[in-house]
Amino acid sequence: MLKLNTITMAIVMAFALPLGAQETEQTVDDAPTPASAKNDTAIEVISVTATKRKTRLMETPVAISALSEAQLRQSGVNNVKDIADLVPGLDISTATDQAAPVISMRGVRSTNLTELGDPAVGVHLDGIYSPRMQGALALMYDVERVEALRGPQGTLFGRNSTVGSINVLSAKPDFSGFAGTINAEAGRFNSKNLGGFINIPLNDEFAVRIAAKGLKRDSYLEGYWDPNQYDTRHLSDEVLNAPVISEDSYQGIGATVTQRENWWIDGAGTNPEAQRVRALTPADKSDFYNNANEHSFRISTLWQPAHGQFSNHTVFQQYVNNSAGTLDLVNCDQLRGRPTEYGGDCSSFLPSDNTYQAVVNLPGELNLDITYLRNTLNYTLSDELSLVWLLGYEDMDRSSAQDSETGLDPWDGAIYFLKGTGATSYSTELQLQSDEFGDLVWIAGINYFHEKTTTVGYYDNPMDDKAFWDQPDRSTEAYALFGQATYNISDDLHATLGYRFSHETKQDKGGRTYRCSNADGCAPGWLNRTVLSELPVDYFNDPSIYASYFENDNKGQWRNHDFRVGLDYNLSADTMLYSYLASGFKAGGIGDVFEVVNDRTGEVSRFETQFEPEKVLTLELGAKSSFLNNSLNLQAAFFYTDYTDMQYASVGSIGNVERLSPVEDENGAPILDENGMPVLDYQNQPVIAYYTQNVPGATIKGIEFEFDWKPYQNGRITGYATWTHARVTEDWITKWDYDPEYLFGLSYEDSIDPENTLLTTNLKGNDLAMTPRFTANVSYTHSFDLGRFGYVHGWFNLSWKDKSYTTIWNLDKHLDDMDFTVSDEAALYITDKRDAYTMLNASLKYEPQSQAWYAEVFINNATDEVVQYWNNTGKGINKGSFGMPRYYGIRAGFNF
Repeated sequence: MLKLNTITMAIVMAFALPLGAQETEQTVDDAPTPASAKNDTAIEVISVTATKRKTRLMETPVAISALSEAQLRQSGVNNVKDIADLVPGLDISTATDQAAPVISMRGVRSTNLTELGDPAVGVHLDGIYSPRMQGALALMYDVERVEALRGPQGTLFGRNSTVGSINVLSAKPDFSGFAGTINAEAGRFNSKNLGGFINIPLNDEFAVRIAAKGLKRDSYLEGYWDPNQYDTRHLSDEVLNAPVISEDSYQGIGATVTQRENWWIDGAGTNPEAQRVRALTPADKSDFYNNANEHSFRISTLWQPAHGQFSNHTVFQQYVNNSAGTLDLVNCDQLRGRPTEYGGDCSSFLPSDNTYQAVVNLPGELNLDITYLRNTLNYTLSDELSLVWLLGYEDMDRSSAQDSETGLDPWDGAIYFLKGTGATSYSTELQLQSDEFGDLVWIAGINYFHEKTTTVGYYDNPMDDKAFWDQPDRSTEAYALFGQATYNISDDLHATLGYRFSHETKQDKGGRTYRCSNADGCAPGWLNRTVLSELPVDYFNDPSIYASYFENDNKGQWRNHDFRVGLDYNLSADTMLYSYLASGFKAGGIGDVFEVVNDRTGEVSRFETQFEPEKVLTLELGAKSSFLNNSLNLQAAFFYTDYTDMQYASVGSIGNVERLSPVEDENGAPILDENGMPVLDYQNQPVIAYYTQNVPGATIKGIEFEFDWKPYQNGRITGYATWTHARVTEDWITKWDYDPEYLFGLSYEDSIDPENTLLTTNLKGNDLAMTPRFTANVSYTHSFDLGRFGYVHGWFNLSWKDKSYTTIWNLDKHLDDMDFTVSDEAALYITDKRDAYTMLNASLKYEPQSQAWYAEVFINNATDEVVQYWNNTGKGINKGSFGMPRYYGIRAGFNF
């Protein structure tokens, strides 16, 4: 139920703007403004496509932010994750294992970025849905604008837009004449960025635009190669022959865990030469994790015959990323000062006390190649009716290699996605639209979407188990019928009704998960490090050598009805009030199927991980007003969202099975027999899976306030402020899954046992992840007119975000109701709470009077904030993905 004080605050926010705006009410028409009456501080009119037709931003009854190409370039935006601080309620992190952004809006995000998951915020390119989140990382360049819609977009945009949609609109060719630009950037970390476009009107009816961009940057990490980790197959001779610092492990010599206390390094079956502990080798930053090596080009055409009956816009785009990929880093700032008895700080297990560092034995690799083809046809059937046909095709190929434990655990691990992994999708949408001049303005359409994903890869524990995924045909097929209409009840009062029927089918055909372990003879055997080192690096890439497999064939279908009911009222020529009640829907999932063989009995157990669809219902009240002779635009919105069965994905245990495995001592090291080999026994071990749960219920409410003000001719102030309250509001009884080994003092097996009642918890009352209670952002631009000497433009941006949680676990809220064996002090060193932070960006730009070229100096993250965006904790070490450290450089560009 809405609290009275929240409702009161919303009403005050919604109506305070229009009451003030009435004082500056003007009559607006389309007649040209006389030169003598020209308003040099009037804000330009911005058009958006939030309703799938062009409308003015300040007249569109939905919370929306529009970012121009100039704003994106000024802010140093390279891809979609760089816009996070520019939009209210938006937070974007990166899941390193999938090389994909995680977009959170108004407190909601999707944590399943595999082929089984769908986003909560839909990404559209030129109005066409882009299904794989890796595609959203494609370089952003030569765009007309980026539109960020907040709130459910279920009726018009459909699937997976439950809390919003981001639409990237590329710049169209135009017929005004030949033109082009070249933009270059050089910055810290040996960064080089080059881009530009050429516009070529072939005649009065057909034009071509070619745009491209390339980005190269060294890693900003302090990287090291470690020859002391178990798998040495990927390391160079230089690294393998690094200076010896100790003849045996457990001498306390060295900086890392694998140097000081590797229980396996002097075990049976190991070459005495390989038992020696060697120094770390610094990595070359040009090809180490978290570098950049990307390029993209786009060719677009616009055909618009003179008779004006139709126009056709076609876009072909290619994006290639050949970098080393990204890596989870340790939050050294949070661990700083932790006593040795609690595990120590970063200097206890890493070369230095620095968050931006990594120690690995596997070179990172990311090969991402995405081809896009998009077409938009607008056809005028009559004066009152037009047809729009959208057609989209997207093909993604991906392969990668990533070190998964980064030397923080003696149990080595790596994740590989092999060539053949990717996704192909196509979609089409046919719309009928009325004209904009009658009392009834409507749109109706049909949408069809098909995607096929292929996954070939494996998780490699070099000491034991490997799991190989061969999913040749996981598909999604969806179609929808939709319509939305706005009726002018009067000149100032308008009612909107929208409806969408969705039908979605997900299916896995021929999917297999193969198993290879020491017990089944597929892997070399425990402690046989020397034998492993003699195998080819791609030895386990072949599923035919794996001993057994289980089938993943599965299918699920879902139907849904979405609606939108809205009212908007023009209080004056400069003020609009609006309200709506809208629903959103994200389909359920088929999940993985696990058929696990009991090593002792041979019995097969089947585990399924299907999950239910999530549904959302949002009430939004808003106001949009222009003040001071159209020099000040204000937007305010209050929203209340009720979420049912929100999908939450994580790695966890889904059952138990007996496995033949080493017997371990109390320190987790295998017990060896008289021959130096591990003692084996049948032990009850958990079945580990990446699976999705449904959070029964959550409530999100908030207020968003945006402003855009030109107080004088050469100055502009823009920004926003938000308040958001997002919590789990129904009982969610689940297994505690936030570093239970460390917090409860359990063995690994006990910590992931789904039947361990010690770990049972209720997360009701927890805050949703990545949702600061308060945020604020302000940008100030001032231009100095130097007469015949040109112009100088100064830009300053300040972004502040309140403290928040990086996961849904909210550790500090459970210190009293969970039986943790570590002290509260120790627990807080690995808390998932993120402190408030302030980000400062600035630039100074010069251009001559002709504006034919420009030169600019800039700095991003001037305060050098270390900001964690994704959280993954194990054995008392908090790690995840982090934003870039301070970055600065110069830019220059030429227009012709």
